[in-house]
Amino acid sequence: MNTAEMNHFQDIYDALDHGQTDEAMRLICQEQQKTEHSAELYYLQGKVFMKLSDWGNAISCFLKSEEIEPEGPARQCRLMLTEIMDFYNKDMYNQ
Repeated sequence: MNTAEMNHFQDIYDALDHGQTDEAMRLICQEQQKTEHSAELYYLQGKVFMKLSDWGNAISCFLKSEEIEPEGPARQCRLMLTEIMDFYNKDMYNQ
C-alpha cells in the first residue's frame, strides 16, 4: 500500500479505528462502485469482516486482495485467520 492509497482511504481507516464497521463498509462499497478490483479495498473489507467475527467472508476478501497484490498485507491477515480456525483443543471436546 502506498501513501496515496492510504490517504485516499483515510476515512475508511478512521471508521475502522473507531469501531464503526457499518460506516467503514458503507465507504468501502461506495469506493468499490468507482474502483473495481482494488487490493486495498478488498483488504479493508476483510478487516471489517474480521471485526464482525465473520471469518469466512474475511478470508474471501483477503484472498481476492492477494490475487491482485500477492505480497500485500492481506496475505498476513489470511494466514493468521487460517491458523486460528485450524487450531482446536482436543481436550475441550472430551470433558
